[in-house]
Amino acid sequence: MKKLFTVLGFFWICLFASGNDTQTTFLCEDDVSILQSHYSISFGDAIEAGVTTDLSLSISWRVAPQSGVSKVSGTGKITGKLVFAQPGKYQITFDIPAHGNHPGKTETVTVEVSSARMTFDLEHIAFSKQLKTGDASGIVMKVPVTVKTYDGKAYDYSMREVQTTGIANVSSRMTNDKAVLKDGLNELSFELSGAVPTKGNIQFRVYDAKGEAVFFTYSITN
Repeated sequence: MKKLFTVLGFFWICLFASGNDTQTTFLCEDDVSILQSHYSISFGDAIEAGVTTDLSLSISWRVAPQSGVSKVSGTGKITGKLVFAQPGKYQITFDIPAHGNHPGKTETVTVEVSSARMTFDLEHIAFSKQLKTGDASGIVMKVPVTVKTYDGKAYDYSMREVQTTGIANVSSRMTNDKAVLKDGLNELSFELSGAVPTKGNIQFRVYDAKGEAVFFTYSITN
């Protein structure tokens, strides 16, 4: 039968097995887990990856590929600051030794590093005509964005939708399937569709090269 145990503030689910003899065996779920399994960053960004456990274990870790990262291996539950200077897909592998009734294992963290860094100019977002109550279809929203690309190479931006919350039932898509962004100032154009039923605030979410949302609020006053 299953019993629930609390140990040092953590909940372990253990399988209690007993036979005709006096020996008792507890088979517990593993107590070592990844803090975060996936990161999406831009080149030049840093992360700290790690595992969580209260046990004193000799844990080691390594990064692959080894080029473009500030440190490629180490020991301990936390990697410390790792800077990823080159775009690409990386894996951080933690080697967990055998402990208790658990065999040794590996845990893997994936790091996706974008080749572009984007900074949206939220103060200068503009609309092709005033956004007000009523039909918003066909209005174009223009979003200035400053881009820094890896080695000056162009970046294909394909986050085609801007999501909204608040009073409006409005969606938006890029006027083209994708935009080719270069170093310096660029402008993204999104065409709105839908309606604004009443006065109030609309919150727009624009996504950068990392897939991270940047929020700005627009007030409908008439």
